[in-house]
Amino acid sequence: MRRQSLGILVLAVTVVTVLMGATTSWAGPPDAHGKVGCKVTGSGTFSPKLTHAGSPGGVKYTFKATSKDCSSAARLVSGQPVQITGVTIQANGFWNPTVGPTGSSCASLPNDKVGSLTMTFTWTSVPAVAPTNVTITGGKPWVATGTVFDYKFPHLGGVIGASGGSFAPPTALSYTWFTNIVNPCTPTWGPYPTFVITGGFFNLAG
Repeated sequence: MRRQSLGILVLAVTVVTVLMGATTSWAGPPDAHGKVGCKVTGSGTFSPKLTHAGSPGGVKYTFKATSKDCSSAARLVSGQPVQITGVTIQANGFWNPTVGPTGSSCASLPNDKVGSLTMTFTWTSVPAVAPTNVTITGGKPWVATGTVFDYKFPHLGGVIGASGGSFAPPTALSYTWFTNIVNPCTPTWGPYPTFVITGGFFNLAG
């Protein structure tokens, strides 16, 4: 009887240990707080594609940007310093026209307004930290700068909505993507089913 009781006790301890281990693994990496900035390059897609005349309605878009050129002043809640050396940004969203019926024409770009843009920042860091999730609403991000269009935030009313993970809630977020979308608008402009982020940078604090 004693051996049976010991066997039951060992089994119970094993089950508790396994459950505690599983709970710990579900927690994921901790959040970082402070500030970080990175230089990025990347690419994205438009649906429908951008053309000189455009097509009725808004535009769905995605982009992915990466960096191995980051600087940070970040810490865990415990106070442990965090060194961020890189990031991958995945984003998807849509914008709508505010002047005329088309949101995908060259002429409409400076007036198109973001409906929603969801961005996930996955960090390369020591120690590992949780990703950052940010939703952007509003704003007119496309800016004709010299011979190309840049994509900027904040610009003409863009705001940060829901957020989570590291650096959340953000106290500051700004970014500029330099693209291969040419300016000015000519009859032979486009088409752009895709675009390239030829360079750019962001700064995030929270």
